[in-house]
Amino acid sequence: MFQAISYLLTAAGVRAGTPSTLRNVCLYADRSVPLSAVQAAVHEELRKRIPSPSVTSAPPGVSLVNLLTIFSTTPAAEQAIAFAQPVPGEVRAVPEYTWDFGDGIRGVGPGKPFTSSVLPSKNPEYYTGAKYTTAGTKHVTLTVTWRVTFRLEGVQDIPLQPIVMTASEDKQIATARAVLVN
Repeated sequence: MFQAISYLLTAAGVRAGTPSTLRNVCLYADRSVPLSAVQAAVHEELRKRIPSPSVTSAPPGVSLVNLLTIFSTTPAAEQAIAFAQPVPGEVRAVPEYTWDFGDGIRGVGPGKPFTSSVLPSKNPEYYTGAKYTTAGTKHVTLTVTWRVTFRLEGVQDIPLQPIVMTASEDKQIATARAVLVN
């Protein structure tokens, strides 16, 4: 359920009076538009524009216990869109990234892909990732939550339901064994 403080606007788009009581509608030019209709239109347009997330890991393939496994995704740009229907306004959507690396390990942000010029051992806070203490298959999930606000004709920001997208990868973690060679 969404509630927004709405203003009655004149045909010229000028705010008339003080905020109305809390409602589930946008009041515009003497008409009432359900906030659910605004949200549906906004979400439909945003889903056309925002990229689906993906998980990239380094090293590719099998990783080792007690060594950092680096995870990243391509960061998505904030979205800003002008709307005319069902009511005129502007939409802003900002992505937030959260990671569940398995084994109770969490992270935030899009992460950065591995580059040989930035070694994890010398830059421990640079990368987003996990140092696993046990071998096995780890289920890694990235959740991208798009925080969406709608600004009705430049008057007020109305938070809309976020758009949540996920991507995952099963990462194999192995234990390394030393082998003596002559």
